[in-house]
Amino acid sequence: MNGAMVVTRRPGMIEADAGGELVGLDVESGTCFGFNATATRVWQLIETPQTVDALVAALMAEHDVEEAECRDGLAELLRSLKAEGLVRLDQA
Repeated sequence: MNGAMVVTRRPGMIEADAGGELVGLDVESGTCFGFNATATRVWQLIETPQTVDALVAALMAEHDVEEAECRDGLAELLRSLKAEGLVRLDQA
């Protein structure tokens, strides 16, 4: 995934904290989502649009993880969020 891509949340999700993890309800579709701790942190970080590179840097600063592993995991998560219609991925 291109590090310069900008990740933007799609509006319209009601969120609630569930013991450090996020539960979200997409108002438009009525679909409920559960986010693990890592996905919750990424969701928090993209409250304002962020590049993939900025997300990788933030996650690596918070966790002891190799860059390649971080990028791969983030790319997988972002593809999943995009497939569910929760984020947009745009070229910078």
